[in-house]
Amino acid sequence: MTGRHWMKAIVAAASLLVLTPAVLAQESQPIKLVCGGIGVDESAKMRAEISSHSLTILYSTPDGSYLTGVHTRVDDPLKDRSAESDCGPVGQVDVSESGRYRVTATFAGQTRSQWFDLKPGGGARTVMSWRE
Repeated sequence: MTGRHWMKAIVAAASLLVLTPAVLAQESQPIKLVCGGIGVDESAKMRAEISSHSLTILYSTPDGSYLTGVHTRVDDPLKDRSAESDCGPVGQVDVSESGRYRVTATFAGQTRSQWFDLKPGGGARTVMSWRE
């Protein structure tokens, strides 16, 4: 191998070392919660992806207005794993394995909690609603 080939091999190996931790962290994340849906384009994109997520949550009022700033936590209590974020108007949950998960969400001091049987890419949906 020439010096030039060695340099290419070293650069390639170094790039793999930089990328590997991020890839491993993403693959090993047992529960992932992504929040968004603000604006027509982002909301339409998230709604189009419903079937590829374990659970999609829509946060609203009884009259159908969307809510933001809903503190949401997804728990797998049997394995002591969780993910949490401030969400709204859409939250999407991905789980790495099938199981029973608890979603707890708080808005304006009022907490709602629901249990779901989820699986990877399951396409489940729910609406969590509060009065403003």
